[in-house]
Amino acid sequence: MKRRQGFRYRIYPTPEQVSRLESWQGALRFLWNLAHEQRLTGLARERRERRYPSAFAQINELKGIREELDWLADVPRNVCAQLLVELDKSWQRCFRKLARQPRWKRKGRDWAPLCEPHPKVWRLDAEGSRLRFPKLGWTPVKLHRALEGTPKTCTITREHDQWFVSIVCEREVEAPAPPAGAPVALDRGVAVAVADSDGRMVQNPRFLRKQAKRLARAQRVVARRRKGSENQKKARAKVARLHRKVRRQREHFLHHVSNDYAKNHRIVVVEKLLVRNMTRSAKGTREAPGNHVRAKAGLNKAILDVGWGRLCQMLRYKCDWSGATLFEVAPNYSSQTCAACSFVAKQSRRSQSQFVCVACRHVANADVNAAEVLLSRGIHGGAVCGGSA
Repeated sequence: MKRRQGFRYRIYPTPEQVSRLESWQGALRFLWNLAHEQRLTGLARERRERRYPSAFAQINELKGIREELDWLADVPRNVCAQLLVELDKSWQRCFRKLARQPRWKRKGRDWAPLCEPHPKVWRLDAEGSRLRFPKLGWTPVKLHRALEGTPKTCTITREHDQWFVSIVCEREVEAPAPPAGAPVALDRGVAVAVADSDGRMVQNPRFLRKQAKRLARAQRVVARRRKGSENQKKARAKVARLHRKVRRQREHFLHHVSNDYAKNHRIVVVEKLLVRNMTRSAKGTREAPGNHVRAKAGLNKAILDVGWGRLCQMLRYKCDWSGATLFEVAPNYSSQTCAACSFVAKQSRRSQSQFVCVACRHVANADVNAAEVLLSRGIHGGAVCGGSA
């Protein structure tokens, strides 16, 4: 079986290269917004006259635009074409109702990907210490681990003051044998990040809460600075570094948790949660304002801080790599159902951590009981979707 895997390394472009990369960003934002507007205009027509341009059609029009705009022609042609392909993928996900409609790219907020999809155009030197990207030249790279497989695509990204390259490789691997561990189900929460059906509970590290005071102080400094000044840019940079630290801590934590379950259990069961719907604001409208807005906002922040959706994403590909099977089951009433007798009652959930069944008097930790209910649903065919993820 073929496996595609990404490898991410830090690169150190010179000030001249950074200036050129930033100018490319402006050109790619313009190209994205132009192609996006073309699609919106075509969709806004009457149904009989509606014209929806494809990525192929927009790429064919790219040559004429680049001939008229020198600053767009400075960007590698394959990078421009791949940007239009990514826009088309975003629209296709929107049409399948897997994501929202693509939005306009704004300076300072949205990053346009610098992806070179053809492996013969870019390369690493023999020592693996430099990267050659088209029209950019050689750039020092920190290759902290060796590439595995045949390199395919090369993408340059930016995290505020740091630059990275992501290289996707493809290689042939043997189909992995399923792990020997028994099936397990995971109940994701806020007070406890993960509680499994074996009784193990992974505490929520609350990375964002730990940095909340520093973030609030740094954001107040941004608010006091004159808009557009150099001092405000420095203050914004500090906020960005704090958010980057929180994000990296969360990713590190989730990688460890997902890797542990994917490698040690042949079946992993999780509940299929619509995190986007669960974290919507409760403000409502001016005519019909919502209730408990502040409490709901706090809950939304806690859910996003623990990373429910990201954990499930990691489990999908890691179970595929390890040979395990991931099932997603319906979450309905899992916190109110008794794992011993399957009786459903709201009164059985005494508190956040205590579950006492009103029918059979079964006593358990509420999160562990919910995980056992999910495991039963996954094993006995209650999965809403499943298979090797």
